Amino acid sequence: MSWRKESNLAWLRELPGVRKGEPLATRTSFGIGGPAEFFAEMANTQSIEVALEGCRLRGIPHLLLGAGTNLLIADAGVEGLVIRVVNRDYEVDGTRIRAGAGLKMMRLARIAADAGLRGFEFAIGVPGTVGGAVYQNAGCWGHELREVLVAARGFQPGADRRTWSVEDLQFGYRTSALRDGPLRGSLVIDATIQLERGDGEEAKRLMAKLTRERNETQPIKTKNCGSVFMNPPGDSAGRLIQAAGLKGAREGAAVISELHGNFIVNEGGATAVEVAALIERARATVMHRFGIELEREVELVGKWE
Repeated sequence: MSWRKESNLAWLRELPGVRKGEPLATRTSFGIGGPAEFFAEMANTQSIEVALEGCRLRGIPHLLLGAGTNLLIADAGVEGLVIRVVNRDYEVDGTRIRAGAGLKMMRLARIAADAGLRGFEFAIGVPGTVGGAVYQNAGCWGHELREVLVAARGFQPGADRRTWSVEDLQFGYRTSALRDGPLRGSLVIDATIQLERGDGEEAKRLMAKLTRERNETQPIKTKNCGSVFMNPPGDSAGRLIQAAGLKGAREGAAVISELHGNFIVNEGGATAVEVAALIERARATVMHRFGIELEREVELVGKWE
């Protein structure tokens, strides 16, 4: 039975701050995607929990959205309710920092340096939010969130608030129990990281150096989703795509970056269908040339059927 009965639609319309038909392209780093059927920005975690539990009880599909990186939203948009999580609070306690799920990882890296803490400089290269970073065990320059994470607090619809350990989160390469396991569909409320005392100014100098290097090797100032594919064991997706002669390959306004083969750039007006076609061309060409199956890091969400 469809979830679109009048009582469910009425409940959605009455959610605090909800909007119908909200464009999502401007909510993603790709600048691509159709509208959310229902959309709300929420900073209050209790409100988010109520909305998620309400969706579960009514069978309403939902999507949690942070900074909109690592996502390719369908041109037809997203069914049900999209909640943009914007709780950005944080607290420094000695060598630990608790950070709300909506806080940007780059911002948290600077907060850590300002507090004279070391070990989180790699996060200056992670464009998403804390919640998204926990969801996919985000990382950069050979480091991952799980190396410094103590625990994450969250809410699982049908259960209640929980504190998840690193073991509970079942981290893997760009994945976790939230993305591909028993916690799928759960909300990350906040995360606590453990760092070390050190020279905050030296941390800032290192982050500036890493940022310069990133600007030289990746199309940071363009509309893109970040890395399109995960790196296969012992190799890099960017190297394989370049070796396959695919730099500059195009589908409409979607182009594989000349700067880095593992980035697809929206040159202006690219559609999700064009990007998906380019992703498939890159995957098929690398498989044909080298016998290596590239696995997508970017997630396709929404009404692709």
